Amino acid sequence: MKVEAKHFYFIKDEFFEKIQDEQLSQNKENGNKRPCYYCFKQKEDKILWFIPISSKVDKYKEIYIKKV
Repeated sequence: MKVEAKHFYFIKDEFFEKIQDEQLSQNKENGNKRPCYYCFKQKEDKILWFIPISSKVDKYKEIYIKKV
């Protein structure tokens, strides 16, 4: 599969089974569907980043405020 910037992706369960990291969003967490990720490229290093997308804006806004 060719991964391209400016696209949305769903990551397979096998990835989360292989990479067991509590800091990552988990697939089908708490009975929800797997998270959707937006992919973009960092021009300087040509690194592809995958950012989880959520409709829970208020929840993450509060987390952001606490961290800042």
